[in-house]
Amino acid sequence: MTRLVPILALLAAAFLSGTEPVRQVIVYDGHVVLEVPISWQEIPTEVLEFYSLRAAEASGGRTAEIYQHGFRPGDPEIDFSLPQILIQIRESGRLAYGQFLHLPPLAKLRSDGEQRLAERAGPMLNRVGLDEVSFDRASFSLRVTNTLDLTIEGTVRVDSVSFLTERGLFTIHCYAPASQTDVYAPLFADIIASVRLGEDIAYRPRLADRWPPTPATIALSGAALGAVIVLVLALRRRTHP
Repeated sequence: MTRLVPILALLAAAFLSGTEPVRQVIVYDGHVVLEVPISWQEIPTEVLEFYSLRAAEASGGRTAEIYQHGFRPGDPEIDFSLPQILIQIRESGRLAYGQFLHLPPLAKLRSDGEQRLAERAGPMLNRVGLDEVSFDRASFSLRVTNTLDLTIEGTVRVDSVSFLTERGLFTIHCYAPASQTDVYAPLFADIIASVRLGEDIAYRPRLADRWPPTPATIALSGAALGAVIVLVLALRRRTHP
């Protein structure tokens, strides 16, 4: 029986990544197009606003993350569930890509980021594992992968990919149970690869970007992780006060 488990997982991954039809969705006021499975529904605005409110409450007002779009299979109006993706748009100004070409060692990012995030997240978080931080020069995107060990939910894997834009960042947070990483990783990879930024916001590299005045790598990585952690913990706290 145990030999069937990896086989079934591979079959499920193949189905998720290649068999189910996809549909194009337009987000960010028409500036971005991406593809999601046809069975995935858009999460209503009021549910996303509820996420933000609970995150702010759970962090004592220290975190006020806003999510503009989200998609998942099943009922889009129920509480936070896995798998799902959330889209976060930050128009905080253009970033020079040069600061991401030579990232600090992963151990340094772990020591700086995980302690800070654990202090903000609350008692329902057992462990924060920062697994990967990398920058893709071809797509001008920063990838942050982490694992959350939650008291009630269990172990959750979160892949966050932030695309640099001429206005700031366009981030997709992908959530799935860690035990099903192999099943959902191909699907998330397809969703991320399908992202197309409109010409008006698409990142246009400049010669000066190679020598940015100040590095912001650690702060950006922390922001991506913080949004994910506080969100999940806030919703677990609501379900289990």
